[in-house]
Amino acid sequence: MRRILVSILLAALLTTAVGSFVQARRTDASSDPGWITETGPPEMVVATPILSVRRTPGWVSAPVTRTRLLERLSGVVEEPSAPPQTCLAVYRGAAPVVSERADALMVPASLMKVVTAAAILEIAGPAATYTTEVLVRADALSTAADGVLVGDVYLVGGGDPVLSTLAYVRRFDQPIVHTDFTELAVEAAAALRAQGILTVEGGIVADESRFPEAERDYTTQVVEPDAGSVWKRSYVNNNQVGPLSALLLNDGYVSFPPSADSASRSQNVRAPDPALHAAQVLDGLIEARGVGVSADAGKGTAPPLSELRSLATVESPPMAEIVARMLRNSDNTTAEMLLKEIGRRLSGSARAEAVQGVQDVLERLLGVQTAGIVIADGSGLSVHNRLTCDLIAELLLRAGPDSPLVRGLAVVGESGTLRDCDAGLEPAAGAGAGPDGQSPLSRTVWAKTGTLNDVSALAGVTVARNGDVLTFSLIANREGLFLSTCNDLQQGLIRAVSGHPYGPSSADAALHPAPARQPVVAPIAELADSE
Repeated sequence: MRRILVSILLAALLTTAVGSFVQARRTDASSDPGWITETGPPEMVVATPILSVRRTPGWVSAPVTRTRLLERLSGVVEEPSAPPQTCLAVYRGAAPVVSERADALMVPASLMKVVTAAAILEIAGPAATYTTEVLVRADALSTAADGVLVGDVYLVGGGDPVLSTLAYVRRFDQPIVHTDFTELAVEAAAALRAQGILTVEGGIVADESRFPEAERDYTTQVVEPDAGSVWKRSYVNNNQVGPLSALLLNDGYVSFPPSADSASRSQNVRAPDPALHAAQVLDGLIEARGVGVSADAGKGTAPPLSELRSLATVESPPMAEIVARMLRNSDNTTAEMLLKEIGRRLSGSARAEAVQGVQDVLERLLGVQTAGIVIADGSGLSVHNRLTCDLIAELLLRAGPDSPLVRGLAVVGESGTLRDCDAGLEPAAGAGAGPDGQSPLSRTVWAKTGTLNDVSALAGVTVARNGDVLTFSLIANREGLFLSTCNDLQQGLIRAVSGHPYGPSSADAALHPAPARQPVVAPIAELADSE
C-alpha cells in the first residue's frame, strides 16, 4: 500500500510540474537566450508534443548551442582550402571556445593593421587630430608694402595621412574620411589678401621634418642583419606602396583617374617627392585665388615658431575616424603613416623605434603577451611580420564591440573590403519577425581581412541575439596559397559565428548550411593585399 501511495504522489507531482512548464513555455520562452525560435500563438503551443525537443529548457539548450557552435567552428579548419598551418582563436565573452594552434606564430598579412590601430588609439587617443599649417616670417609680414611680401611661405606637414584635395576625394563612390587641403589654401590666400598682399616674392617651401626623409619606404630597411629587407622592391614597382612623408597629399599621388574604383587603380601615379608635390599644389591653389607667387615651390625647414606667424591651419578628423578608414579599406599608406606617428610620439620616428614602441605598448599598456612576435611594418605588407591568432583576438576582445577599434572594421556585406561579401548569411531556421517587425537576419559582423600570396586571414567581432560577444581570429599560411577575399575559408568562419546561438530547432540548419557564395577571384599578382 505504501508503494502505491508513493507512486500516486510522484505521478501527481510530475503532472503538476509538466503543466507548470507548459504554461511557462507559452508565455516566457522568448526570454530564454538558448532558444532561437519565437513562441507561436497559444493554439500552436498546445499542439506541440510534451516530449518535443522544442520543450527543452534553457539549461539543456545552452549546452546544445555551445556544442553546435564548436562543431561549426571545428568545421572551418577542416575546410579543404585550410592548409595545415592554420590557426583559429574564438572567444565567447572572455571564455575561449576554440583554440586551434592559437599561439603559433604566423604571417598575418593585413591583420597587422589591427595591431597598428590598437597602438595608435592607445597612444594618441581616439580624439587626437593632425595639424597642417601655412606660416610666414613675422618680420616679412610686418614689412610688407605695396601689396608685396618679400620672403617665403612655409607649408609645415604634421604627418596627416588623409590630407586631400577635393578633386581627389570626389573620385570615390562613397564619402571618405579626409582633411580638406583646399580649405587650407583658401584660408591662406584670404589671410594674405586681408593684409593687402597680392604678391609673394618668394616661394612655397615644404617642411616635412616631422618624419625622417631617409625612410620614404622600407625597401632598404632590414628587420635584422641577413633577414632581408622589410619590403620587397616589387611592392614599389607594382605601385602597391610609394614614398611616405610627413607632408603627404592625396595618398602621395601626383595624378589619378576620375574614378577611384579598383580597375582604375593602376593609373594612379605617385609623386617621387610627396612634400614637394604638396607645395606645388598649394602654390597653384593660392595663385588661383588672386595671390601671385614669384618663385618655384621648394623644400626646406621652417624657422623656429617664435619667428613665424600663422596664416592658416587645417585640422584632421579625429584619430578614430582615420583608423576606421585605414581598417575598413585596408589602406596600406595610412597604416604606415600611423606607424610613423607612433614612433614620433614615443621615441623618435625611425622605423625600428616605432615597431619597438608598438610592442612595448602591447605589453605595458594593453597587457598582451608578445613573446616571439615580430613587427616589421604597420600595414602587414612585410613577410617578416609574425603574430598569433590569440594576440589579434585578445586585442579585439579587450577593446570590446563598442570601441573605435572594432567599430572601425569593415562590416560583412556592407562596407569596405567586405562590402560585396554576403557569406551566404540568411535568417536562422524557424526565426520569425522580432519585436521591431524585422526578421532576425544575420547579426552585424565587424571584420578585417588579410591577403598576401601565401596568406589568408580574417579577424573580427559579432554580437549574438542573446548578447553573447563572439571574438574570432583566423590565419592560414602556406607557400603558394592564394585565396580571394570572401573565400570559402573566411565565409565558413563568418557563418559559424553569425549563426550563434544555435538552439535545438536549428539542427537542420547546422547540418545543412547555406551553400557558400562563389568568391570572385582576383588576378594573381606579385602582391594582393588591398584587403
